[in-house]
Amino acid sequence: MKNFDKISFEHKKILEDVGIELKRLRTKKTKSYTQLAEEIGISRNTYNSMELGKINFQLSTLLQVLDYHGVSIHKFFEDLSKK
Repeated sequence: MKNFDKISFEHKKILEDVGIELKRLRTKKTKSYTQLAEEIGISRNTYNSMELGKINFQLSTLLQVLDYHGVSIHKFFEDLSKK
């Protein structure tokens, strides 16, 4: 989460795109971000920041979220690259 201001514009854009896709997955389950964060076991602020593309999160956190949705990281980024 540190040094978010120091990452490049391109990396920020990727984080924003990841966030948009995470929100799409969450809304398919008709969950609020607070509910989803509690069920996964991460703070709601962390999850909300992930969806907004405002946090340089750890890969392990993304894997936790994707596991909750039953989506492999490969499939997630494959779908993301098609948009």
